[in-house]
Amino acid sequence: MQLNALSNYLQHQPLTSAATAEAASTDAADSASVAENGGYSPSQRAILISAVAAEFDVEHLAQEEVGQLQLKLQQFGLLQGQQISGFSLLHNARGQLQEGEDLNALRLLEHSRQRFDSDQVGYQQRQQINQMHTLVENLASARALNPPSQVLSRESA
Repeated sequence: MQLNALSNYLQHQPLTSAATAEAASTDAADSASVAENGGYSPSQRAILISAVAAEFDVEHLAQEEVGQLQLKLQQFGLLQGQQISGFSLLHNARGQLQEGEDLNALRLLEHSRQRFDSDQVGYQQRQQINQMHTLVENLASARALNPPSQVLSRESA
């Protein structure tokens, strides 16, 4: 629910001078909240990753969730350009799963990184896999820090 609201909000943001003025006033408010939070303010990317991580567990992806995860990542701008080619590794692995078996994207990408030399992986493909690994690792970390049960309990409060 939170993820869909955030997605809808981001898609309908106009890029006008009014938005620039609004951003300036938001920055002032953010700096006040940063002072209250001990000097820490999460980046936009961290917020988006946390939103995706609340919906998808990259260590236990069902077969039908792989495509949904890719769409969410693209929708939020976390997956674009050549990174999409790195995601093909997850799609290929999904096709090899047994019925009802989950995909551990983090373990798959770690295993792929360990086999760079033995599989003679090219530079561009290494970059794609490394970028995907970093993104999936960030998703797993965000989910570990804010399990969905905590997110739901905060929303209901």
